[in-house]
Amino acid sequence: MQIRQLKALHAVISTGTTTQAADLLNVTQPAISTMINNLEEELGFVLFERARGRLVPTPEALWLYEEAERTISSFSRVGEVARDLRDLRRGQLKIACLPGPAIEFLPRVMAEFLRDKPHLTASLQIRPSDKVKEWISSHYLDLGIAELPIDDPAVEYEVLAMRCVCVMSETHPLAEKSSLTPADLDGVPVISLNRDHVTFFRISSAFEAAGAKLNTRIEAQLFAPACIFAAEGLGVALVDPISAKAHAGRGIAIRPFHPAIPFDIGLMYPAHRPRSRLVKAFVGLLKTRLSEILASFECLDGLS
Repeated sequence: MQIRQLKALHAVISTGTTTQAADLLNVTQPAISTMINNLEEELGFVLFERARGRLVPTPEALWLYEEAERTISSFSRVGEVARDLRDLRRGQLKIACLPGPAIEFLPRVMAEFLRDKPHLTASLQIRPSDKVKEWISSHYLDLGIAELPIDDPAVEYEVLAMRCVCVMSETHPLAEKSSLTPADLDGVPVISLNRDHVTFFRISSAFEAAGAKLNTRIEAQLFAPACIFAAEGLGVALVDPISAKAHAGRGIAIRPFHPAIPFDIGLMYPAHRPRSRLVKAFVGLLKTRLSEILASFECLDGLS
């Protein structure tokens, strides 16, 4: 039994004639008759009797008509869902992210992506990087954003390479400079991530190589509070560009820092599982918006 046979049955009963059914389905009248005859042969019983030149459905045909109506409706629904999937209007995104980008940057990107897709659902979980990696490895998520490194065969990833920038109060004397170096920050109160974080080690190494004194006044677990401390005039913070952008316009000046202090994060996916068109489209938008942020900071010191 084929869906086109059920459509023919439904059309004949609805219109009362094979001619009108053919018009309804945009096929020929002989094609309708053939489909009905083939269906009767497959079923092993008659579906229509002729009375006064009209086709009269048998009780069995009427039972099939009701089922055919539900089947055709379901089939049409499947087509609608398929079109929505094709046009990225339906589906689900399950994302987990380390706290920094998840506070403002990622929700804004997600909002932009979801705005014209009312049938699309999404989940954003804010978790430490280790938990994000664990969930990706367990195939619990579509996309994870976490700090590197990652050494798990169950996780595929691509690197989003960034470098830290300096954030300080707009009234800070160093805000007059176009870019900063360890020599500029020699002995200046600095706000950094905790000493056990690799970023602190990289900053410390840069100061040591330049023969400058790193005067760590405040340690913070996240870049966001470091930006606030800096805005309050408590020191100069070295933070990732996403956090800096999130606090732009809130009483801070943002300047490039040399040498580069890398802060790389990874876009992580469950390994050995195809990525949906939805995930690919969202990641494309995310990369575009991140590139815009990085480009805006590169312009501060004329980098290409």
